[in-house]
Amino acid sequence: MTFEVNQSMKYLNALVLSLVLATMAVSLVAADVAVGGVGASAGLGDYTPRICVADRNVIIGTQASLGSGASINPFDYRVSSYAFTGEQIQFYAVVRDLNGALDIGFLKARVGGSPEVICNPVPYPQFGSCNGMGDLRLNGEDATDKVFECLITVEPQWYGYTEVKLTAYNSQNVPTDGTHVETWFFNPVLSLSVSTNDGQPIRFEPLDAYTSATRTVHSLNRLQVRNTAEGGVNMWMYIAGTDLYDPNGASKCPTTNKIDVETYMQYRGWSGSQWQNDEGWQQMTEYNQNAQCVLNPGNWTVNTCYGGSPLTFARNGDWAQTPGPWDNVLTNGGLAEVEFKLTYPTPCIGTFTNGQIMVFGKAI
Repeated sequence: MTFEVNQSMKYLNALVLSLVLATMAVSLVAADVAVGGVGASAGLGDYTPRICVADRNVIIGTQASLGSGASINPFDYRVSSYAFTGEQIQFYAVVRDLNGALDIGFLKARVGGSPEVICNPVPYPQFGSCNGMGDLRLNGEDATDKVFECLITVEPQWYGYTEVKLTAYNSQNVPTDGTHVETWFFNPVLSLSVSTNDGQPIRFEPLDAYTSATRTVHSLNRLQVRNTAEGGVNMWMYIAGTDLYDPNGASKCPTTNKIDVETYMQYRGWSGSQWQNDEGWQQMTEYNQNAQCVLNPGNWTVNTCYGGSPLTFARNGDWAQTPGPWDNVLTNGGLAEVEFKLTYPTPCIGTFTNGQIMVFGKAI
């Protein structure tokens, strides 16, 4: 009996010892872990988009592509900010949003404070750097940018000095104005003041001992032309004349009852430091109401407007070498003066008082 009891106690003690060791093992594992935590968050915030105007043009008619050189005239030459009905102001603009291009909604052009045009998304051309925005890359390489073309067509009711700006809208329709703002004069009224220095019609000196040999006489007064257009409009100037007729009876000069201005009359004009150089006399052309204005960048000297030839104010010595679209420009508010000479043919009988000198101004 004693043996059995002792054996039972051994088994009991072994079981108790095993349970104690298991409990100690669990306690040891749990004791090397401390659990705690704090909150975490991150985000770029709602960045304001920036607008870069990368290119701009003034065009008419068909839509121009970037860098096409299309313009309101063949020379891309307009040095004041004015535009007429149907002409278009074209902007290429890059919008950058550091939240990503998906946060860029659209771009609008505002005219006089009112949104007028929703700009067109276009493929990403190569612009280089722009307005401090850094290097701008090709399509697909920059996830923060979108490119737009804004094509503003001038409407008939727009008039006077008006601000034009671009406004970007993000995905929440929140607007941001660009920093680039332009002021344009829309639909300015064109006008010229045409007179003579003495208020009399153009008249010529009489033939005398000094002029009889060549039968050439000079005008005793001068034509004066002022550009009085609104909005800073500069104009290309053209001059033409009608033939001279005698209203008082039978006449002949030299074969019929008129003096042909294209054959016998010449003119010379000046404005400021510009004039038709040296002798500089140009043959008068005859007014033709059916002839329209033609601009020919390949040969500026043959350009016409209603039959008129360019009223040229070339710098001394330059006219024969470098004719160009700036040679017959009358600036806004500017004054041009023109003198004339007439060579009488033989025979020439009569008093030819019915005639006109006509001047045309075409907006640049």
